[in-house]
Amino acid sequence: MLSALAFTVMLFAAGDEGDFASSPNASKRCTSEKATVAYRRGFTAQAALRTDEALKAFTECLALEPSCVPCVYESGWTHWSRSEWAETVTAWEKTLALDPKHDEAPGWIRQAKDRRDGKAYGVIDTPLAIGTTSTGGAITLELAARFQNYDSTPLFPADHYDADIYSPKSARFSADGTKVWVNSLRGARTVVYDPATLAKTGTIDHVFDATNAKLFEGKPGVFPWTWNMKAPGGKPNRFRGSPVESELTHGGKYLWVPYYRRDFDKGATSPSAVAIVDVATNTIVRVMPTGPIPKYVAASPDGKWLAIVHWGDNTVGLVDVSKDDPASFQYVATLVVEKKVSLKGLRVVDRDENCGFCLRGTVFTADSKTLLVGRMGGGGIAGFDIATKTYLGTVNGMKPTPRHLALSPDGTQLYLSSNVSGYVSKIPVADVVAALGKTKGKRAVIAGWQEVYVGAGARTVAVSPDGEHLYVAVQSSAEVVAVASKTMTVDTRLRADAYPVGAAISPDGTQLWVTSQGRGGKGGNSVCVYRVSPSPP
Repeated sequence: MLSALAFTVMLFAAGDEGDFASSPNASKRCTSEKATVAYRRGFTAQAALRTDEALKAFTECLALEPSCVPCVYESGWTHWSRSEWAETVTAWEKTLALDPKHDEAPGWIRQAKDRRDGKAYGVIDTPLAIGTTSTGGAITLELAARFQNYDSTPLFPADHYDADIYSPKSARFSADGTKVWVNSLRGARTVVYDPATLAKTGTIDHVFDATNAKLFEGKPGVFPWTWNMKAPGGKPNRFRGSPVESELTHGGKYLWVPYYRRDFDKGATSPSAVAIVDVATNTIVRVMPTGPIPKYVAASPDGKWLAIVHWGDNTVGLVDVSKDDPASFQYVATLVVEKKVSLKGLRVVDRDENCGFCLRGTVFTADSKTLLVGRMGGGGIAGFDIATKTYLGTVNGMKPTPRHLALSPDGTQLYLSSNVSGYVSKIPVADVVAALGKTKGKRAVIAGWQEVYVGAGARTVAVSPDGEHLYVAVQSSAEVVAVASKTMTVDTRLRADAYPVGAAISPDGTQLWVTSQGRGGKGGNSVCVYRVSPSPP
């Protein structure tokens, strides 16, 4: 099992967030007392990022006991934290030679090799040419168009310069397939496109002042979050929002767009907000408060509920959306995964790192009775019973850091991406629900996962309308990867612009939009549009 620091190093190297439990029992696999003491000293030093001290201790451990597997394995993580990729690979190759059935090394060594070979960081200096296609596999992907904010004089007519594409986080098709919304996180706007003509048709701004006061009218219902950051002038509803993901409700009539935070709340410790957009006019008709860092929203198939998932404090806000009037929407419960995170003292820390279980990907089961929530921090999928509004427990067994959850069109299969380890997995939904029914509020491991490695930084998963393929944005290799869902094998893959993160497939399955957000001021600011078609026989 991986140490807390090693997991955290891995997580942020891949560009997402998390917090993990350590493995205090790993040292029991050393047989001598002196080697065990040296191992523990190295483990503790590495957890504090004292890498010189850690390597010295692991070297001492291996001098005493060359076959001590945990010393070899953890030394690899020390080299990882120092970006010494060749040494990392060597350590884990030795780990596997000593223990071919090692639980963790087979998955992580792939990523170490990617980094050693220069494939792992997603920075692409030369954008893919419009018209480039994938080769091999049952599905052909062709880069048909691009909207980007890095080249004002592009070579190809279908390569559109668009200054509104600024850190694009996600994309979503309308229910009828006639619109695509792209959330520009740092641009504080949602950009609207016509997928048929590949033309921009409008923007939705997420900046609010005194003229927008009516949008904030209406009671939110049960809303327990408190203000830990005072707004300038005492006016919390005058802010700039950073749109993250989106969801449709009421048969596609309303688009819900949550904001990472209000711009005055630097530490993201106070309520953020979610905009409700009238799809027909692309106008915001109401803004509701949310808890801290609402990264994801999910609607129930029966049309009664909307779950707003808070990355910032282990909570989910459950909203009653059963009526048609946006003024009637209100919170009915706050769902908590194990324990709510205290926000005291978090105003000046990195909230992408200090996020508890770092809740993100979420789906309702097809019968709308159970809510499943991915825990990027600590791993596992938390479950809630909607009828009683109670926490059922957490199931595990998938690869670490589950980021995005999706269901097959018939609702029988659960798919998920594991960001750090680079896998996409599936399991019958019925197995997950049955296991949750037995956890009694605790954690349990379930078997039966089918997995495929797609590359480190596996982000959003878009499921084709026929359920035959999964399209995965893979950040480390800057690719979109098509996976055959029945066999869980890679069908084909094609380059994307640097740091791809979001993906959306059209209702007819012929068009795939992939957003490249960028990271650390590098890459990104791009949306690639792919044409999807069967490969020639």
